[in-house]
Amino acid sequence: MKGTSEREAMKLDGMSADELIALKERIDAQLLKLEAERKENALKAIREAAEKHGYTLDEIASIAGKRKGALAKGVPKYVHPQDPTTTWTGKGRKPKWFDEALAAGITPDQMEL
Repeated sequence: MKGTSEREAMKLDGMSADELIALKERIDAQLLKLEAERKENALKAIREAAEKHGYTLDEIASIAGKRKGALAKGVPKYVHPQDPTTTWTGKGRKPKWFDEALAAGITPDQMEL
């Protein structure tokens, strides 16, 4: 493992600032994707547990005093090309940054998590 990290550090040392920024953006986007998957898996487990006890997720949420639909915000599908903290589920009104990225020649597939 030590040899791998030394090789990786040497690769990073040879990268330009633009290459490092691009790599960081890819890493940030991947971390967001993994977090979204973890949340989706947690939601699936909660839904299955509720059904096992004869309830729907909405019934459990109302029992817990949550407003209806509070758990249904959606999982991010697209990430801003320059700001990985800005995402969009692909539902509802299209954000301005998404249209600007399309106009700049970036495809939806390139922004997909």
